[in-house]
Amino acid sequence: MQFQPGVMSAGGVIEFENHQMDYPSPAADAHVKTFRFSPEFGYFFRSYLALVGRVGYESITGDTTERSAFSLGGGLRLVQPLAVLHFYAGAEAGVFFTSYDASDADTLDFGVIFPLGALIPLSSSVALDVGARISKIWRDNDHPAGYNYDSFILEMGYLGIQAFF
Repeated sequence: MQFQPGVMSAGGVIEFENHQMDYPSPAADAHVKTFRFSPEFGYFFRSYLALVGRVGYESITGDTTERSAFSLGGGLRLVQPLAVLHFYAGAEAGVFFTSYDASDADTLDFGVIFPLGALIPLSSSVALDVGARISKIWRDNDHPAGYNYDSFILEMGYLGIQAFF
């Protein structure tokens, strides 16, 4: 696999989740479905160092909630070859616009993501992407609709495909 200036990459996430939560009486059971689509693109401007960008869409529907979110982000990713594997680490920042359909309220969140992982070559231009994502997302605590949010998310077991051309 080549990570020289001018090489581009494409990958991302397509995800569907279906949660059924059973609570003891008197609480009601809940059902939530999530769909997430987030393509990612990269451009190596120096050997082993790429600019990355992503756009994303997320839809969450359930018994008590309905919302959709659009995100836009970018950052840097460093790839380091070691024998057959290619390890990477990066830093990205982005914005998340969320629309709460039921209450007609909108929010704007800011976040940072630190991707860590390994690329396992499947061919000269395609690799299996195995790793983790560490995210910190926050919202203005003075939001007029009261949708305050502050999170720390550690996603272990990230699995995807990256193509290089």
